[in-house]
Amino acid sequence: MKKSIRLISLIASVIGGVCAADRPNILFIAIDDMRPEFGCYGSELAISPNLDKLASEGVLFERAYCQQAICSPSRASIMTGTRPDTNGVIENYTYFRDANPDTVTLPQYLISQGYETVHAGKIYHGKFDDQEKSWSRQPVSKLPGIKRPMPYAKKENMEIQNRNRAEAAAKYPPEARGGLGNGPAYEAGDVEDHFYTDGYDTLRAIATMKEMAKNPSKPFFIGLGFKKPHLNWIAPKRYWDLYDP
Repeated sequence: MKKSIRLISLIASVIGGVCAADRPNILFIAIDDMRPEFGCYGSELAISPNLDKLASEGVLFERAYCQQAICSPSRASIMTGTRPDTNGVIENYTYFRDANPDTVTLPQYLISQGYETVHAGKIYHGKFDDQEKSWSRQPVSKLPGIKRPMPYAKKENMEIQNRNRAEAAAKYPPEARGGLGNGPAYEAGDVEDHFYTDGYDTLRAIATMKEMAKNPSKPFFIGLGFKKPHLNWIAPKRYWDLYDP
């Protein structure tokens, strides 16, 4: 526990050390299942101008490794500053607070330092969002004129997903269903970004930051979690069109 607190304190001090006097706002972006396939890492295939610009103007780590190859252990590790064998999360079904109730997460520490903390999208894994201790508020929930996101744009793909879910529910117990209730592994819908979850969560994060910025005396930490490029490979058609098949 002491090691955990020290590490979280170190991370927070590094984040805030540059502008400790005014405590800068922090945008934390999480990407799911992304290997270093960017232009800034030498890829000749990836079209990643924004990430390349961020890398050129910031700090680029060339020997940074995930602590585990699956979602929950990796996310629990980075948000608590502890290894999977320390925090007790070695698969996707254990909540890190069940294994270590006194764990201090990065956003939890920032709350103690006067920050407002909030997330949109996937920061922790699944239902283990740690809302009670890591987050001090909810993100903006309604976007005027914009409907909630859908898994698929094509009707036939939604029908396939619904059928697969029904079959998986009939054959397997909840803990064994895993990814068996999905629809097709890819889709290129001719839709706006916000039709799918990642684009929608981006707009929620932007709206939430604008709302929090109205109180400049209260610094904020916002976690924006993208589910891509984790399967399913679903994105608006214009992004698929950037590449020659």
